[in-house]
Amino acid sequence: MRENIRRDLSIAGLALILLVGAPGGSLAQGELSGGLGVFVDPPRARPRSKPRERAAAPRKYASPRVRRGGSAARPSTATTATTTSTAGRTTPPRETTRETTRDTTADTTRETAGDTRRRPTPAVTADSLNEKAEAAITAGRFAEAVEPLREAVKLDPGFADAQYNLGFALASLDKHEEAVGPLQRATQLDPKDAEAFGQLAASLSKLGRHAEAVAAYEAVDRLNPPEAETLYALGAAREAAGDTDRAIEAYRRAVSLKPDHAEALFDLGDLYYAKGKFAEAADAYKQVARLTPLNVEAHTNLGDAARAAGRFAEAAAAYREAARLKPDDADVRHHLGYSLGRERRWPEAADALRQSLRLRPDNHEAAVNLAWVLNNSGQFQESISTLTRLIAQSPDLPAAHFNLGIAYGRLAQARGQKESEKKTLLTQAVESFRQAVRLRPDWAEAHNNLGYALGSTGRFREAIAAHAEALRLKPDYAGALFNLAYAYRRSGDKKQALQVYQQLAALNPALAEKLYPLIK
Repeated sequence: MRENIRRDLSIAGLALILLVGAPGGSLAQGELSGGLGVFVDPPRARPRSKPRERAAAPRKYASPRVRRGGSAARPSTATTATTTSTAGRTTPPRETTRETTRDTTADTTRETAGDTRRRPTPAVTADSLNEKAEAAITAGRFAEAVEPLREAVKLDPGFADAQYNLGFALASLDKHEEAVGPLQRATQLDPKDAEAFGQLAASLSKLGRHAEAVAAYEAVDRLNPPEAETLYALGAAREAAGDTDRAIEAYRRAVSLKPDHAEALFDLGDLYYAKGKFAEAADAYKQVARLTPLNVEAHTNLGDAARAAGRFAEAAAAYREAARLKPDDADVRHHLGYSLGRERRWPEAADALRQSLRLRPDNHEAAVNLAWVLNNSGQFQESISTLTRLIAQSPDLPAAHFNLGIAYGRLAQARGQKESEKKTLLTQAVESFRQAVRLRPDWAEAHNNLGYALGSTGRFREAIAAHAEALRLKPDYAGALFNLAYAYRRSGDKKQALQVYQQLAALNPALAEKLYPLIK
């Protein structure tokens, strides 16, 4: 009777071992040793593989110009009527100079048939060239505008609007390397020209010159009233330049001006996630999902962030919506199953993980996690079948061997098992845990469970060595101290058992209290 009580308590100890063996130094990052086995936290479902295509410059910058007044205008020597450009800007009187205007009153030629007077030749000026280019740009014929503008800035290097238009035309042709020079010249000629700074920033961003782009966008922000698209572009440039804290500041300002700016919210969520601020990331992604309810990426990123923040119910809801929108996504089903498992919603978790494996049979982590769910819901036979198939394909998965050892050990404890069947199952458990420690010698939990399996077969000396190794790897491992003391007592060494009990009492008095009746 006493041996039966002891055996029942030691059997209960297997679950206890795993519950107290919470994640520690010996577990790989992202693994949960809790419940009955190892549950592997899968990687992020939807990392953004490439930067989002961002509006390089706000639309209002995309307009050609004729000459404006101010510091860029030359002194006037002639007066003409005021005109208005196609871009809606008023043009001050154009000027002429002796260097660029021909005498049109005396230019004649003599024909063989008699004297005739030729019409005056129109003056070719920087202004006329710029106006010709403006018409081409307005019509979308950017290549046609380039040469007149090159000639215009040769005639008048201080013509800020022609410099701007040249840079704008070149940028529109994706010739950003060539566009930078005239755009920089335009900003030097008119340091208050926010549009020129915006176009310059756009080209610099395209060229990967992100620090320079930041400075140009900051000039736009300084010169103009706060505007959401400018701040979004500024945030993108800061992010690309590696200044993520200030990128967050810019994105937040953009969202404050335009709360439905889904792109800024998405990028804000990405930066929060990268910084480990998962709750903030989840809140940002939640707003994106609300604004774009058919966006699968928004729902999956919300699930990832909520899961990382420990908000598993919220994560499950997000993944479920993503799975509804994209039913054939194996990763989303896997992450849904994981989140449901953390909520201990066993039937739903198992169903989602089975669906993931049907969609992608080679998803090893999904198979390991399905086994964890099955172990915790008492479906040990299906767990064993799942893991033996997995191990046959990929034998070097320590977590698979670990969970298989749990399944064998718990199945051995099920009621109605014959002694011969129980012994076979426990032997298989020993072998599974041995494989786990062979593959990961630094895994304290695997050594501890190997010790328990060995003790269950009466091999207490070997069990003592396994528990001692677990403690060497993880000295504050209360579950290993509990099992070591019990193994010492079962081997007949009561003195050592009591010494280990004292260590456990100092570390975990409640667990030591449960141990004492077994070793006294």
